[in-house]
Amino acid sequence: MARPNILFITTDQQRFDHLGLKGLRAIRTPNLDRLGTEGIHFDRAYCPSPICTPTRVSLLTGRYPSSHGAYTIGVTPTPFPSPTLPELLARGGYRTALFGKTHFVRRADEARHMNQGIEPSPAFFQHWNGPYLGFEEILASTGHTTNNIPSIHYRTFLEQAGVDYHTWFPQMRNCYDHQACGSWSIPSKYHDTQWVSDNTNEFIRRQSKQQPWFCWTSFQDPHEPHLCPEPWYSSVDTRSMPRYEGYREGEFNDKPDVYRMCQKKDFGALNDSVGAPTSLNGAVRDEATVPSCFGEPEKDAQSLAALQATLGMIAFLDDRLGAILRTLEETNQLENTIVIWTSDHGEMHGHHGLWGKGLPAYEDAQRVPLLIRAPSHLQVHGTSSALVNLVDLPTTLLKQAGIAPPESWQGVDLTPLLIGEQKTVQDAILIELRPTQSTLNQHTLVTERYKLVVYQHTSDGELYDLRQDPNQYLNLWGKPAHQEMQKQLLHRLARIHMEREPTGPPRVSFA
Repeated sequence: MARPNILFITTDQQRFDHLGLKGLRAIRTPNLDRLGTEGIHFDRAYCPSPICTPTRVSLLTGRYPSSHGAYTIGVTPTPFPSPTLPELLARGGYRTALFGKTHFVRRADEARHMNQGIEPSPAFFQHWNGPYLGFEEILASTGHTTNNIPSIHYRTFLEQAGVDYHTWFPQMRNCYDHQACGSWSIPSKYHDTQWVSDNTNEFIRRQSKQQPWFCWTSFQDPHEPHLCPEPWYSSVDTRSMPRYEGYREGEFNDKPDVYRMCQKKDFGALNDSVGAPTSLNGAVRDEATVPSCFGEPEKDAQSLAALQATLGMIAFLDDRLGAILRTLEETNQLENTIVIWTSDHGEMHGHHGLWGKGLPAYEDAQRVPLLIRAPSHLQVHGTSSALVNLVDLPTTLLKQAGIAPPESWQGVDLTPLLIGEQKTVQDAILIELRPTQSTLNQHTLVTERYKLVVYQHTSDGELYDLRQDPNQYLNLWGKPAHQEMQKQLLHRLARIHMEREPTGPPRVSFA
C-alpha cells in the first residue's frame, strides 16, 4: 500500500462538545460528523497544555511543553526545538506545507522567525513562502477575528485583492473592542477561514500521486473575539444552542486560590496561602498578564451572542471542510489520505462563570475534539472512549508514514487504536500548564474515571470523580474517604513523568 497523505486540520479554541456527534443541534456539522462516523471520534482527547503556543509546539515536535520550552504564550524558544514533524516527513520523502495560523513563537516574533531573525518588510511575503521549520511551503496569518491587524501572507492576499480591509479590523482605526460579540461585517470570501481552505485546496490539486504529502491546515477560528461573518452568524438556530451554567455561589470555596483569582482577574491581591511553600503573589508580581480564563461580566451579558458567533464560526469551518473533502475526492486522493481534525485547546464559554482557557482545570478547556478518518489505513470506526493526548499525534503520524520517531519524543503511538488491536494504549494522560515563568505551575493527571490536579506554589490540590461529577463541582482532595485514591493517583503522576522522560541513545558498552 502506498504511504498515506496526511491532512492535519486544527482549529483554535474549539470545545470538545461543539460537534454534531456530541449532540450539538444549533448548527449542522455534516462534514465533521462524516469524519467521526467513517473514521474515529476520540471522545476523551486532551491537549498537552490548555494554551495556544505550548500545544502547537507539542503538535510540531512530539514533546511536552516542559521539554520543548514553549511553555506559554509570549515565549520564543531559543534555539527552537527540533526535529519537527514536517522536517522528519520531508526527509522521508513527503511534500510538506502549512496554511494559516502558526503561533509557534511569540506573536511579535513570528515574521522575524520566518526570516532568520530579521524583521522583514511587508513586501517580503509577496515572494517568500518557505521553507520554515520543515514546511517546504507556507502561507501564514496571525490574530483572531478583530483582535488582529492583518499581516504576513494574509495581508498580502487582502492587498492583492484590492479591498479596503481597514473597515473590518478596528485595531487599524484605534477602536478595537475585545468584548464585542455578534455579526462581523467582513465578507466571507475575504475571511481567514475561506483563505486557508482555498490555499489548502490549491495545494491538494497540484500534488503528484508519486509523492506523499503532509499539509497542516491551521484555522484561526472559533477563537474569541466572538465575531462571525454572515451568512454563518444568522444560520445558527439560537433556540437549540447549548447552555452553560454560570458561577454557582461558593463553588470555588473548596478549590485552590487560583480559581478565585481567575474569577476576579486579580493575581496580585493574594498574600501567602496557608501552607503554601512559596508566595504566589510574589511569583506573579512582575508578570504583565497571566494567560488564563477569567470572569468576564461584559461577556456574561452577551453570552448568547458570543455562543451564536462561535457556533456560526464552526458552521463556516464545517462548510470549508466539506470543500476540502470534495477536492480530495475529485483528485482521487481521499482514500489514501489520513484526515485529522482537532483543536489546540477548549473554551469555557461562561461555564462556572469563566471565559477563555487556562488555569482552572476544567474539561471545557483541557478536552478537545479529535476526529481521524483514513479508510485505507483504519480498521475501526465510530466513537472511542480511549484516553489520548494531542502530543501522541506526531509519533502516530510518523509511524503511519513508516518513519521512526526520535528518541526524544514523548507521545505514545495510537496505531493500535486505529487498527482495532487494542481498546486503550494508556491508562492516564498528562496536561501541563505553566502560564508564567514563576512558580505558577499546574500539572493534571486524567484517568478513565478521575482527575488529579497539583500545583507548584501550594500544597492544596484537586481531585474529581469525573464519572459522578463530570462538571467538577466537588473537590475530593483531602477528603478522608478518598485518601487512598489520592495517594494512588499521586503515585501514578510521578510514574507518568518518569515514563515520559527521553531515554537517550542506547547503551552499547559497560562504561
